[in-house]
Amino acid sequence: MLKQIKKVLAVGVIVGLFSACVGVDPQGRGYSVAIPMGMINSTLAQGFPVEEKVSYGIVSGTLNVETPNVLGQAGDDKLGVGTAFKFTNFLIPDGINGSVNLASGVSYDANSKNLYLAKPMVNEIKFQNFSLAKHLTPEMRNAIGMVIAETIAKKPIYNLNKSGNIATGLVRGIDVRNGQVFVTFGL
Repeated sequence: MLKQIKKVLAVGVIVGLFSACVGVDPQGRGYSVAIPMGMINSTLAQGFPVEEKVSYGIVSGTLNVETPNVLGQAGDDKLGVGTAFKFTNFLIPDGINGSVNLASGVSYDANSKNLYLAKPMVNEIKFQNFSLAKHLTPEMRNAIGMVIAETIAKKPIYNLNKSGNIATGLVRGIDVRNGQVFVTFGL
């Protein structure tokens, strides 16, 4: 009984801290707390910019990925993620700049208490100078998009421990609803 009271108090503290962002989970798992996009973007920014090697067939190069920006999409169960990049190789030493837009869900690692983007999918990839981009095969362009998506998915977007959250053991679900990331706590 005392253990349950402590859990209820822990949930109460969380509810008090995030009272403006708290609601009942639609699936009945407990109380849901919205994580502000500013905190998500701040956490994600700590891991960028990143330089990755890209290789597809005989074509290889270096991909510099700038800091991504995560946006909620009203009425959607996916997050929008956008970032800029620069691809360089021996054929294009000055590089090709571009941008990529992704759609992603969210996943939770209970061991590290980190949230990650889950299975980001490339919606659109744009190259600023298409006359240079024509030197890349369509497969290489797709590979660039997938490397960017995988790179971003490896970086945590939020950590429940660092947020001062004392009820991390009570997490019942992580999901995106109406363009916001929600953590659901319950007993």
